[in-house]
Amino acid sequence: MNNTLETIRQYDLRAFLKLYDLGLNNNFIGSTYLFFSRYGIVIFLLSFIYLIWVKRINALLCSMISMLLAGTVDLIIYIIWKRPRPFVAHADVVSSVADQTKVDLSSFPSSHTYVAFAVATSVFLYGHKKLGTFLFIVAILVGVSRVGAGLHYPSDIIGGAMLGIFSGIVAYLFIQKAERYWE
Repeated sequence: MNNTLETIRQYDLRAFLKLYDLGLNNNFIGSTYLFFSRYGIVIFLLSFIYLIWVKRINALLCSMISMLLAGTVDLIIYIIWKRPRPFVAHADVVSSVADQTKVDLSSFPSSHTYVAFAVATSVFLYGHKKLGTFLFIVAILVGVSRVGAGLHYPSDIIGGAMLGIFSGIVAYLFIQKAERYWE
């Protein structure tokens, strides 16, 4: 079992270093990493304004509940296990683009990623296929950029994406049942 976990950690580190080095060696990719790792989440906040504008309050409520659910699971994981971020665990080869005094040092799961996928899943399931698809693309860019910026390992992103998608589905099912009582 320990051998398997060590193998997974090695693959995770290698994939991380490839994406990280790609940003170091290419200014355009590095700038893209920087932009989406810092500001990509703003696109999801703007989607909330759009949902309010077009009066899709149930989709907005579903997104909020999915973020709350994912945040609760994240808090439980944070209490139990604090995985150090790459720029902490591998400070000899990795420097982060983020201001490290403002960044929580726990890496798993990526909160930016679970928020992005929770909102994208909620919006998509609520029938906003074009906006939902766009948000899924941005969510992937946010996740990859968080790795490339030295803030997360790929497994942190995968865990965040799975948590976000799962919480989006659960919130959607909850809102669907609750809608029967609202009508």
